[in-house]
Amino acid sequence: MVSYNSILDIDITTWPNTEPVSLSEAKDFCRIDIGTDDTIILALITAARQQCEAYTNIAFAEYEMTVVLNNENGETLLPYGPLITILQVTDEDGNVLIADEGYTTSGNQFVRLLTPCERNITVEYITGYTNLPEVLKTALLNAIYYLYDNRSEGADDIGPIAKMLLKPYRRV
Repeated sequence: MVSYNSILDIDITTWPNTEPVSLSEAKDFCRIDIGTDDTIILALITAARQQCEAYTNIAFAEYEMTVVLNNENGETLLPYGPLITILQVTDEDGNVLIADEGYTTSGNQFVRLLTPCERNITVEYITGYTNLPEVLKTALLNAIYYLYDNRSEGADDIGPIAKMLLKPYRRV
């Protein structure tokens, strides 16, 4: 039987309390000076952030996540870095593993689980940016603008400028 590494399940335990871009920042970037679309813009901020995160596999805001993965070959990348801290790692039988004894990792911000090389490992961790780097923030603002400007057409993309800015940072 051929083994492979894969993410089996992702559960966002705690959603971000705040978005990395405020309503006023988004309105300034989009050059909107009326308040009638504020509810729409707030929704687009969240939608654009989620689309940018999916495109890059990077968490633009701070999350607590639980991931179940197959790590049979080792070195499975924990999704949606940068990692802030690992809270707990458990094996398939529910045994809590201790760092450097029961499990090992490599990397600083974007971490790979090296061991154990087993199926159904559960990793609970806190990930994301508390302060989004400027290039990612600019891409997010461009995605918000693109969604706002193309809302009548049902845009399902982050737009070409956001993609261009984010492409070097994709972790897929």
